[in-house]
Amino acid sequence: MSDLNGAALMLGGLMLVWALGMFAFWWMRRPRPDPAAYAAPAAPREIRIPKLTRKAEPEAAPIEISASRLARISGKTTPDKFDDALSFYESETDAPSALPPIRDEPPVVVELDSAAPQDSTPVEAVHETAPVSENPPVVTMPEPAIAAPALDEELLESLAADVERRARIADVPLADTPFSEAPPASAVIDKPVNGVVAYLVPQTPPRDAIFRKSWLGGRPHLPADIAWPRVDGSDADFLAQIACTDLPSALWDGLGPRTGSLAFFANPDTGAVAALHLIDEGEPREPSRPVGGAYFHPYGIDSADLMQLTIRAFPEWPVDVVIVEPGDAGPRQAEASDVAAQLAADYDIADPAFHPFDWASMLALADILESRLAQQPLGGPAPDDASDELAQAMVDADDANRDAVQRAAEIITIIREGSEQGAGFSPPDATAVMAGLHAIRWARVWAVADEESGEDRVETLVLPLTRHRPDGDLWVDAYRTVLFDHAKHAWCRNPGILSAPARAFFEPLWGVMAISEIPSMGNFPSLHAVGFDDERDVVMLEFPAGGLMSRGVREGGNLVLAMRKADLAAGDFSAMRALRSN
Repeated sequence: MSDLNGAALMLGGLMLVWALGMFAFWWMRRPRPDPAAYAAPAAPREIRIPKLTRKAEPEAAPIEISASRLARISGKTTPDKFDDALSFYESETDAPSALPPIRDEPPVVVELDSAAPQDSTPVEAVHETAPVSENPPVVTMPEPAIAAPALDEELLESLAADVERRARIADVPLADTPFSEAPPASAVIDKPVNGVVAYLVPQTPPRDAIFRKSWLGGRPHLPADIAWPRVDGSDADFLAQIACTDLPSALWDGLGPRTGSLAFFANPDTGAVAALHLIDEGEPREPSRPVGGAYFHPYGIDSADLMQLTIRAFPEWPVDVVIVEPGDAGPRQAEASDVAAQLAADYDIADPAFHPFDWASMLALADILESRLAQQPLGGPAPDDASDELAQAMVDADDANRDAVQRAAEIITIIREGSEQGAGFSPPDATAVMAGLHAIRWARVWAVADEESGEDRVETLVLPLTRHRPDGDLWVDAYRTVLFDHAKHAWCRNPGILSAPARAFFEPLWGVMAISEIPSMGNFPSLHAVGFDDERDVVMLEFPAGGLMSRGVREGGNLVLAMRKADLAAGDFSAMRALRSN
């Protein structure tokens, strides 16, 4: 029996050793979760944001969220709040919905000032031969100040004759059509791809920050002897600059330049367009003013207070020129997923993906939080027919929310004091701010009728101030919408400015949205465009509708920049027209 017991003990020991070995192997190979960016306090009342003096005091005692910490944040100022931030949104209720018609006449021309040299140099060589002066030539319209440079008359007549032979007289004469005029349903057709098309595919993420050749929005590269272009007497909004060397020879029936670059501009108010053919490579030029309301439409922004917090510009987005031959499918397609549904999901901005990343986004957070809390009614009387339980619950919720408003005001004050002191921005300080806001609780009370008894049942919901609820958002969704706008501009300039969690959330989303907003050059408009003649016109550039690029047409649809083939053959880019496709 002793031998049997010994054998059993030996077998048990071997099995124990084997189990310990397997456990050690599993322990070494187990997946390890990423550490949390912050630790929420055990109880909401245990962490309080102390009141600080509004002036930096060297002898101030260390605190959790102090002005000395937030003073390390960089001294960038909040975006300017322009008076015309919502010019066309505010005028829609008092003015007719139709925009002023964008007409073919008078044409947009390039005018050089009187001090500029005037000779017979061909148009494309102007930027190579014109000397740099203190008073650069001005691009304006509508009347030319000098005669057009001499052209090869025989070549021009030959090109014009060839164009006229291929053109036919339209059954219906072209009309000056405003953007607001929608074509009849029978006229809405999709044009077949029967010509070479150059698609401008946005890079996601952007690359070639130094040697980029073609891009949308941001800053044009202008030679030093060219002043900022003016369209219809106003400094123009820059739309895009495309390298002509990347365009195929068959594009636009072989017409148009294949050297230098084409820079496209638009009037900020009327939407009239023009283009410059630039031979020389210039330096990036900052816009002389914020973009106007003609085509500015950032994603998800539909109120005047949020519009003032956006970056009033088109994001500078580099693109790759992708050539599609006749009969082939283009890269543009519908969104692969429901972006709106993804953004509407339940989330918490205490997640590092939604933390402010610079001073502008931090101050936008403070402005939105302060304005939304000020709109919340506190201390109102209970309904006359409210039960004692409901009345008491409303009183308790009001007391808790008053305390939440006071604590949030302390954090807002610290943020603004830190911005005024002008020190460097620090991501850990943004984490501290979001942790402090997450510790604040906001209460909601409502009554629900019990199906069985018919009596009202009181329900109370208490959530962190940073939590978004699709059925009742306080301020979080407005903040994330503005963060979305700020982040895409910063990301286009330098993707590394965003944190890894932020890029993991936004980059796939932007990639999906960019597919449906790919601009194109050549062929016909992708949808029916009022005023476009299939025989005599070419599509110089088409911008699909979408908010990712902060660009859209007031009445909806795509923006089509079209020209006559005869004008393109003559190099007259002042004759370009802006059309709307539905």
